[in-house]
Amino acid sequence: MPKESVPPDLLPPDADALIGGPLGRHASPRERSVGRLLPFVVAMTVVPMGIAVLRQGHCIAHGWNGDEQFWRMCFSDLPAQYQLAGLTGGLTGWLDGAALTEQMPLLSGLMALLGGMVPDGGWLAQTRVYFLLWAIVLAVCAALIVRCVGLLRPRRLDLATQLALSPVHVVATLLSPDLLVVTLVIAAMLARGRHRSATAGVVLGLALLGHAWVLVVGLALLVSARRGGDLGGAVRTAVVAAATAAAGLLLVAVVQPHAISGPLLTWWDSKPGYGSLLFIPELVGHPLPDRIAPIFSLIGWSWAIWAVIIMAARAWRPATWAQVAAFAVPLVALTSPSVPVQAALWVLPLAILAGVSWRTHLGFVVIEAGHAAALWLYIGFDSDPDKGLPPSWYAVAIIGRTIAWGLLMWSIWYTPVDNPPPNRPQPALPIKDRPQARATT
Repeated sequence: MPKESVPPDLLPPDADALIGGPLGRHASPRERSVGRLLPFVVAMTVVPMGIAVLRQGHCIAHGWNGDEQFWRMCFSDLPAQYQLAGLTGGLTGWLDGAALTEQMPLLSGLMALLGGMVPDGGWLAQTRVYFLLWAIVLAVCAALIVRCVGLLRPRRLDLATQLALSPVHVVATLLSPDLLVVTLVIAAMLARGRHRSATAGVVLGLALLGHAWVLVVGLALLVSARRGGDLGGAVRTAVVAAATAAAGLLLVAVVQPHAISGPLLTWWDSKPGYGSLLFIPELVGHPLPDRIAPIFSLIGWSWAIWAVIIMAARAWRPATWAQVAAFAVPLVALTSPSVPVQAALWVLPLAILAGVSWRTHLGFVVIEAGHAAALWLYIGFDSDPDKGLPPSWYAVAIIGRTIAWGLLMWSIWYTPVDNPPPNRPQPALPIKDRPQARATT
């Protein structure tokens, strides 16, 4: 009787060791299935998200105000926007124009909606509740992204595990609502992977209402699908996404046009800000003229479009949608007027889905954490030069961070070698060589 083969582990040996070692040979195949393992991997997101909340402990206790939030490194733009943008009016205030933020319509509307859910009370109590609401929403988003990655790469559950335990959540997730947009992008990729082109288009269109860099993701879909052999489905997804975004923008333009024009005008009038290479001249005492930042950003968009085409055309095996997008999005981010700490969330889930190693992933997050610490210390330099970071040293941190992003792009460039070769029809065997023919002769 032939010996029954043992199903392969979905996690590599080094990852198995972290959760108790590989299953025994007598374990049922169900114990090795994605459906059995993936919920456990998704639950791991509680660890970094819990640490992220604990990291906010001082600000939760004393409030997000003054320079102390920078010295304690618990600054978050979520409570800051709640205080400054008048989000206590809720969605009604957003529609009236009294509760507008610099975010695009999807995020600004959601920030106002959650602001309206905060009960009456003191300033600190209201801010705590608002932050808690966003912590719950972002924790759910983190779990959904991990689940989507696990379903997209079922034979590489180590990638979902990487994302579930990623320290990037501690560094950046609770700073802004950006993870919601990333969740929509990854969910669109899952829908495309399951050949649901219309669903993917609707979800991607909603993501377009949240952040401009999603445009590059849509372009990456079309270019990667051209070589991957599913251009028709990709075009349907892109058309539905464009229609969804256009309908959303039209609706917002009717009820609150400033929610569209405001972020655009803010970008056009922006000067080089934190994290940008263009900010370095100002750090050394020679600020750049106005309009340089938005013009450089437009150049960066052209570079990103070029990168999408080159990545998809020159990879020796067809690159996936995630790989092409993960290679192009960093160019949009690095050439933006400012490169906030939360920009790491735009690219890292895509890079992990593309298959980068955990060493590349952790090295990138370490540099991101170093830059975030340098930024908070630099902001506090004006109030206390003895404790703060001098501008010249923050310039060094920006350069080091930019190099790290470049190394991540270099790693993503070589990731397509991990892809299985495309399915090609095999040449038909001569009749005499076919198994049926040999059996009858």
